[in-house]
Amino acid sequence: MKRFACVAAVCLVATLFVGPSAEAQTAPAADQKWYVELNAGPTLGHKSDAFFGGEAGYGLTSDLFVIAEAGHMGNVGTSDLDDRAAIIANFLGATASTAFKVNYFVGGVRYNITLSPSVHPYVLGEVGLGSVTTEVEFSANGSVIDPGASGVQLGGDLSGTHNKTMLVFGFGVNVPFKDRYFADLGYRYGHILANTSNFETDTSIPTQRIVFGAGIRF
Repeated sequence: MKRFACVAAVCLVATLFVGPSAEAQTAPAADQKWYVELNAGPTLGHKSDAFFGGEAGYGLTSDLFVIAEAGHMGNVGTSDLDDRAAIIANFLGATASTAFKVNYFVGGVRYNITLSPSVHPYVLGEVGLGSVTTEVEFSANGSVIDPGASGVQLGGDLSGTHNKTMLVFGFGVNVPFKDRYFADLGYRYGHILANTSNFETDTSIPTQRIVFGAGIRF
């Protein structure tokens, strides 16, 4: 997974250097204060999956935007979740498959770094809510096992949906085309904070996303 993150970083850096030498595009007009974007891509980490989402922003200045972002991440399960599930799996004589699935809504600011009309690097920071659903399935000999049949009741660490604080930091580049449209290539690191009011052994969840998006300014 670290290899994928490194490749993404190299692509972003390459875009920064190639962009200024490319054919110049029209810079955003002064009256184009809003933008909306749809994006998707892979998630990286202990377990990899995919995400999809959307982002919207309003320009306070030509470089500083207030933004909001929402979407869904597939499995961002951690080794800690695997370890907790393994305790029950060993008791049942089974194997366990685990997943954290996250619906997120975050907001913050994005700052554009002016290099040239043809490429617009940016950095961003956001804070908001991650709604985390824990899914654990036990199986033996190809058949799913109900732990309740063996008198095992799963706690909040292995089941249910919990709302937690989520922090996001990211960077990327926008490449404008056709006056009002742009393509986006970026990276987002998200940290979903532990909430021990859910259960005492709750731990934080790191997330990584490679962003491929397209949007419009208006």
